Amino acid sequence: MIFVAVGTTDFDALIRRVDEIVPILSEEVIMQIGNGQYVPKNCQYFRFAPSLESYYDSSTIVVSHGGLGIITEALEREKKLIGVANATCHGAHQRDLLSTLAQEGYLIWFRDLNRLPEALDCARNREFKKYVAPECRIHTVIDEFLQKQV
Repeated sequence: MIFVAVGTTDFDALIRRVDEIVPILSEEVIMQIGNGQYVPKNCQYFRFAPSLESYYDSSTIVVSHGGLGIITEALEREKKLIGVANATCHGAHQRDLLSTLAQEGYLIWFRDLNRLPEALDCARNREFKKYVAPECRIHTVIDEFLQKQV
């Protein structure tokens, strides 16, 4: 199963493009469409769920917007991942995140929605680097900051 997720945003361009190619795919597709206006016609979809865990677990490939939450959840589950930056989001944070993770070999950074079938084929056949979450140091950074304030 291919799972497509856009988080709480709207990313109608991605949802529409995936919906267009569903008939030529040999796999089931389920989409989490967030606040988007476009409603898929060719596959199951939902807007939000308390957890996406069961969808990740059932998927062979995850196609995601460039949001950190979905990206890290898919990587931690060792899913084949295609990331697409949502150009309608402010700033370049999605593009920067996807670029870095793609350079490291964790995912495919997909830039052209017209080439989505090629990206899916590429993901099916590629071996991705295993993602290991970096050590969380926020508590030490906060502690160091507070110590300087005393």
